[in-house]
Amino acid sequence: MEPIKMLALDLDGTLAVNGHEVLPATRAALEALHASGVEVVIATGRRYRTTRFVIDNLGFDVYAVCNGGALLKSPTMETLNETLFPREQMAWLVEIARRHGLSIFAQRDAHGRGGADFIVDDAVPWSPQVEKYFVDNREWSSRGDLARAEEEFLVVGMMGEEVHLRGFVDDVHADYDGLFGSVIVPHIDTDYFYGEITQAHVHKWYGLSALCAHFGISKDNLCAAGDQLNDVPMLSEAAHSFAMGNGNPEVRRYAKQVCGAHDADGILEIIEYIEAHNARISAR
Repeated sequence: MEPIKMLALDLDGTLAVNGHEVLPATRAALEALHASGVEVVIATGRRYRTTRFVIDNLGFDVYAVCNGGALLKSPTMETLNETLFPREQMAWLVEIARRHGLSIFAQRDAHGRGGADFIVDDAVPWSPQVEKYFVDNREWSSRGDLARAEEEFLVVGMMGEEVHLRGFVDDVHADYDGLFGSVIVPHIDTDYFYGEITQAHVHKWYGLSALCAHFGISKDNLCAAGDQLNDVPMLSEAAHSFAMGNGNPEVRRYAKQVCGAHDADGILEIIEYIEAHNARISAR
């Protein structure tokens, strides 16, 4: 057996409650675990700016895998790695989205660099969900013609009714089979859905594997926890993994264990498991 040296936590539905909060008992236990030498890290689909909201509430700085694996940030907010869409791939996605009347948005690493976190394509009318998202994030968003964008982006996101998002994603895979990855999940605290398109090789395990290499550890030293289908790659690869009790039932097929719900301090069960596992190894 190898000791567990890193705990990777999804945010929404796993660590974060009520948007950006961390439960007090969970926060205290994670801080103690981190101080003991187990690296606590975040692995999320969120962009870095909103990830910081949770890190600030966590109370200590951590490494963060953001944008579903496309961006890796250090505890000092330095960008360690970013994986960007080639411009031609972005042009293909914009073309398909416009055929569906869907306004997609392209996310970028703007935190500390200036400019918008994401740019919403304005060639087609926006849905109410996109309009609300833009307004709610007016400080960090902009609008523009993504087909003419000169820069490269991390992730393509979209919001709306599930049937519309799935129609777009189905066409993406039909036209460019194997080139892109996709995920569609319920948007937290709303009745609509959020979807992402990534490069096929980019997912949470992709980002975590780069972080493991940075620390010189392997997946045998990793424990991961999540609740949705975009967590499956890291839950499948990590030697130790937990599906949250409140999560998508399908996720349980890929995790080694199931813990309690995120809003009932379910992470405490994971911490107890890690401590017991490492104690057994130390006693050998």
